Amino acid sequence: MASASSSVIVRNAKKEDLGAILTMIQELADFEKMPSGPELTVEDLARDGGFENGGPAVFQSMVLELTEEEQQRQMAKTENNKEKLPSSSSSTAELLTRKLVGYAIFFYSYSTWQGKAFFLEDIYVKPEYRQFGYGRTLFQSLVQHALQNGCSRFDFHVLAWNPAKEFYRRMGAENLTETEEWQFFRLNREKMNQLCQKGSR
Repeated sequence: MASASSSVIVRNAKKEDLGAILTMIQELADFEKMPSGPELTVEDLARDGGFENGGPAVFQSMVLELTEEEQQRQMAKTENNKEKLPSSSSSTAELLTRKLVGYAIFFYSYSTWQGKAFFLEDIYVKPEYRQFGYGRTLFQSLVQHALQNGCSRFDFHVLAWNPAKEFYRRMGAENLTETEEWQFFRLNREKMNQLCQKGSR
């Protein structure tokens, strides 16, 4: 699947995108104030995304990619303003490596009330590419993908303090914690091991 605007393309991720995706996963964790959270490697993503050895994919991913025309526009702008830019600003070479400016990771779940469901684990757009409508483009592409694949609902979680909540409300999303009082629970690996050890005694 791919959709495009004059500036960006939303497409399915490829194996060669995984390094950039992993970098953006860390950027998202930094934003969420959990910098030590991600423990994945590129190899983990390749295995779990079904990119190698023909194994089953437990997640899917889409990326937000600048079109060649947009890259050329940004490079021309950078060249024209080179003398005005601080020394820390991106060079033309660095700009080319930032072709991927966002990503999403998702998988299918199942509702015993409504059947097949779409679960959005991550959605991220690099800060310097926000306020251009790219996030909306990526989000709408994901919703379209969910509909095309027979999903009856589109689920995701958001940190309570994250200002993106207002964006999701504008997209029509409902906060179930407020309206239906659903609470999100989790067992981490340590608690899972403890529980199984207790059960075997």
